[in-house]
Amino acid sequence: MKRIILLLLIFTAYLNINYASFPVTGHSNSIIFNTKASQIDDNEESDDEIKWGVLVSLLLVLGFGAYFLIKSWRRAWIDDIRWVRILTNVILGILLLILL
Repeated sequence: MKRIILLLLIFTAYLNINYASFPVTGHSNSIIFNTKASQIDDNEESDDEIKWGVLVSLLLVLGFGAYFLIKSWRRAWIDDIRWVRILTNVILGILLLILL
């Protein structure tokens, strides 16, 4: 469990580090655009990045939640807990009827 949390922290820290692939010397050679079209494009790109970041974070959280849910359900199945076996059979029966 500690290894999973450590790997998750390292992975998220690695994703948030950005480096310039060129030396940044100053603003003397930079070109400034004052048009509204370029500002709109920048906003749309940043909005897309935010949406993708939220989506990836949500999928990671749901993935970890599903892992622990399935793990606990399997343990209850192995321990022969009656309501887990009944509910599993009911859910599988409903899914089978939907597929038919």
